[in-house]
Amino acid sequence: MAPGPYPPVPARPGAGPTVGPGSDTGTATGSPATTGPLRDLLATRLAHGHRDFTLAYCAVAGFGEILDTLGPAAAGRLVDRVGRELATALRPAETCTPLPGGFFALLLAGAPPATTNHRLADLVRRASGWTPDVYGQVTAGAAAADGAAGADDLAAHAGLALAEANRRGPGSVALFEPRLFTAARARVDLERDLRRAVEADRITVQYQPVHDLTDGAVVGYEALARWSDPDRGQVSPAEFIPAAERAGLIDDLGMTVLRQALTDLRRYGVPRDRWLSVNVSPLQLDDDFARRLLVTVDRAGVPADRLRVEITESAMLRSTSGYTQLDEIRRRGVRVLVDDFGIGYSSLASLRRLPVDGIKIARELLHDGVPAPADTTVVRAVRLLAAGAGITEIIAEGVENAAEARTLAALGVPYGQGFHLGRPAPAARALRPPGPTPVGRVPVA
Repeated sequence: MAPGPYPPVPARPGAGPTVGPGSDTGTATGSPATTGPLRDLLATRLAHGHRDFTLAYCAVAGFGEILDTLGPAAAGRLVDRVGRELATALRPAETCTPLPGGFFALLLAGAPPATTNHRLADLVRRASGWTPDVYGQVTAGAAAADGAAGADDLAAHAGLALAEANRRGPGSVALFEPRLFTAARARVDLERDLRRAVEADRITVQYQPVHDLTDGAVVGYEALARWSDPDRGQVSPAEFIPAAERAGLIDDLGMTVLRQALTDLRRYGVPRDRWLSVNVSPLQLDDDFARRLLVTVDRAGVPADRLRVEITESAMLRSTSGYTQLDEIRRRGVRVLVDDFGIGYSSLASLRRLPVDGIKIARELLHDGVPAPADTTVVRAVRLLAAGAGITEIIAEGVENAAEARTLAALGVPYGQGFHLGRPAPAARALRPPGPTPVGRVPVA
């Protein structure tokens, strides 16, 4: 990149980048704010038709936690080191500007994508390393100026590339591609529409039965959130549940499902011996989760022992603060189930130390992702693990034919759930008053 009449971006006043109270303390999951001298420089270059350059953002992974735990001095030493390493690796006329929050903006010479990608990877390797206090891991994303309409557009492209690198993990690099913008816009639109649906109470609940595999009796129901949008149609939970977590809506969504499910349980006169389960995200397990849940159960007038809470094993192992919350609801009678058991850690040690009362065996564990008879060796191993932890409430998920139901029952798995046994349905159908079990509906072992 020829020097031209464009000066390097001036450093911020004072020594080194800004850290401390009031600064942006991102954890390498956001994007830096491109304002002031940097934006002015980008705008000037682009206005003069100078497009043979690349804007790259580098981020110190976990910078916010480093600042909060080790303090401003340690965070400053880390940022100084990263900045020095980046600056010494640059070519003449290339610039490095520190930004608040452990970010750096680099203006690099233009080059083909493969060359830029290799260059970024080398910069990340050089900039990552130890200070006396901590190891700093750097991530980077970049966008070519010739693909941007203006300074804000270029900054947005580089920010999207950095976000993509962050999704891949610390130490990764990514270049902007149009698909990143398309995907980001789709996520923003989805989260906006979902928020409107939650606020307008347009989230509905369907119920999938859990059966006793020996006699076919219904023993409980799993409450499942459903979202039908006027423009999108039926949106898959695999799409809108992660969106709810990203948008900070997951607790509102989860409590909406819980309230509706408890109301339906009473409205349709579901027999006392049938329980209800709801799914819980680890993001809901804050210090107030147990109180909120128990207040909701009490207000609904439903005995706590009729409620099951489902949460994945990996989520429980990640959320140490959730242990106390789960213990609290268990003391009140709510039972805790490990959802998708078998695709996480699945050890006797973890089962013994986790506050759980039952497990739901993941279909992937039984069938390795393809339709086939249940793997008897795996089922026996799971039964032994559960018995060793004193767990008797075992539910096999994804039961899709009579042969599976018979095999699981013969192996001592007491309960099953899946399309063969019953598909999710609205309350008016799923929770109807009990009648005789249809002949042949659930085979008796």
